[in-house]
Formats: sequence, C-alpha cells, structure tokens
Amino acid sequence: MAIAAVDTTPGLAAYMAELEARLVLAVARRPGFASEVAAEALAAGGKRLRPLLCFLSSDGDAALAAGVSVELVHMATLVHDDLVDGARMRRGMPAAWSVFGPDAALSAGDYLFACAFGELAAVGSPAAVETLAESCLALARGEAMQRRQTRRPETTIEAYLERCALKTGKLFEAACLLGSNGDEALGAYGLALGIAFQIADDILDCAGQTQETGKIPGTDLREGTPTMPLLLAAAQDEVVHAALAGGPLDGALARVAGTDALARSREAALEYAAKAREHLSGEAHREELEALTYAVVDRVS
Repeated sequence: MAIAAVDTTPGLAAYMAELEARLVLAVARRPGFASEVAAEALAAGGKRLRPLLCFLSSDGDAALAAGVSVELVHMATLVHDDLVDGARMRRGMPAAWSVFGPDAALSAGDYLFACAFGELAAVGSPAAVETLAESCLALARGEAMQRRQTRRPETTIEAYLERCALKTGKLFEAACLLGSNGDEALGAYGLALGIAFQIADDILDCAGQTQETGKIPGTDLREGTPTMPLLLAAAQDEVVHAALAGGPLDGALARVAGTDALARSREAALEYAAKAREHLSGEAHREELEALTYAVVDRVS
C-alpha cells in the first residue's frame, strides 16, 4: 500500500482538521506570553505522525484527545530540545528560543506539557494519563542519557538504541496505546516504529538537504551527539572520531559518507521497521500501519 493512500483513509481528513483546531484551542486556553510562544511553535506545523498513530490504532473511535495530547508533548520536547541544543532552525523556521529568548522557550515548553495533560485529564481517563506520564518520564531519562553521551564516540550502539527508545520510541508507543485503549501489541509496534524513525532521522542529519529536512545538515556532529551513522563512521575514520569527540569538523561529515555507516544504519532502520510489522495482526487499519513502517525509513524530511 502506497503511503499516499494513508491520507485517503476514511475519517482521517476530518480527524486531522479537528485535531488542528483542538491544538489551537489547547494552546490558547491560558492567555499569556507562554501561550503566545507556544502558538508560534504550533504554527511551524509538523508531520502530526503521533496523532496519526492514535487514529490508525483506534477501531472507530477518533481518539482526538489522545492525538492532541501526544502532539502537545512532542511540541514541548522540540521547543526544549532546540533550546538545549542551541539549534536555531526548526522545519525551516527560526526556533522559538532564537526569537523569544531562552527563558520564554523554557516556559513555553513547560506550558505545552501542562496543556497535554490537561487534555487527557478532561476526558477522565486515569489510565491514559498514566500512559502519557510514563512516556514523559522516558523522554526525560532519554534526554539525560543524551547529555551523558555527548562527545563520546565510544558510546555503544546498544546505548544509542536505548536512547532512541526513550526519546522517540516511547512516545510512539504511547500514541498507539492511547489510540487503542491499551493494546500491548500495538504499543510494541509503536516502540519499534519510533526507533526506526529516529535512526532514519539521524541518517538524514548526515545526508539530507536543508530545503527538504528544514534543518541544517551535520547538526548532530557539531553538537557531539553520537548517532548510529556517526558512531559507525567514527569506528572506521579517525577524522570523524575526533570531530564527534569535539575536535575539528572540517571534512568530517563528508568522510561519514565515505564509510559504510549510512548503509548499515539504513539496514538497522529497516530491521526495526520489520519488527514493527511483526506486531500487526487483524487491526482495522493494518494496511495503513504497515505502510507507515516503510514510509518512516524512506523519507526525505
């Protein structure tokens, strides 16, 4: 099934339209400067992949509150990540902190987290709130792990994959759990899909184009973030190893492409995508969920 066909899934267009409207309302619920900064982050748009997973994991229930909450959490992490990493661009637009300042961006990210839990609390589901809370705890652990791994080319692939699971996979898992009312198989699908997505994202940071990704290539190398392609390349090339450790960057990114690191990373992403498919069985939107496992790997942004 072609990924374009996912967009024609019955009910999806209406769900996404209502999702956007609810996101605007959620962000505007408490007027003030934090709300204004958060609204700018919302206006930058996005793939809305996590709300899409909520929808496709459901069996007729639109799972709107779930979709809004997971997207608000995702937005919060992006605002905070850009601030921590000093990234000035997000989706081709200036990052919130670079426009409004670090303090405003920090407050806006916190505000978005609060809005996310407010959406779930409003529907009166303690189990859903617990699922999202566990995901946010994983995000925090993953961010702390990334700080410890920064500029450490000796980081193992296993430690990198654990970080991917915590920082990306667990929110994908939460989206599927919230949409399906706790289906563990779909949760496992989401976790594996999220890891595949993150590996593909890290490949794009090494090989993508700014006009397609909305981000400046080589950000991970400049910041010393040990991703799979960089770790594999560093094990083969001393220039990449030194650059990842905080040394000179000149020519290092090009040398990554001169190794087999990108191809091996793509193989790993495909393996996790295949693991995700193994958890699918008789879901109402199985074909669409399967199509996503190919789409997250074969993308340009």
